[in-house]
Amino acid sequence: MERRLLYINKKEAEKDKMRKLAACAVMHGVKLETVTEEELGTLPEDAELLKLRGFGRDEVGAFLSALRRAGVRIDYKCVETERNACWTLRQLYEELRAEHEEMHRHGKAGQ
Repeated sequence: MERRLLYINKKEAEKDKMRKLAACAVMHGVKLETVTEEELGTLPEDAELLKLRGFGRDEVGAFLSALRRAGVRIDYKCVETERNACWTLRQLYEELRAEHEEMHRHGKAGQ
């Protein structure tokens, strides 16, 4: 399966982050996906998320390590699963937000 990623970052001040992420994607042979303006409009103004598709377990780890080395931190990220494959972008964002908050509430973030 082809490895692809969807990266959303609505923060204008973080264009450099997108360039670094795109460079990591190219180096790892990962294609970038886009969404429609309509889908993008369903997200909050400060929304940021990363969704990986077609990655094996080791590939996910290697790609996320490359992002960390490049200084790219993305709090809301996931791998596409059977469960989340059909979700709207807004549903995905809300689920990632809730998971992130839950991890921080229990002190497990970054472990």
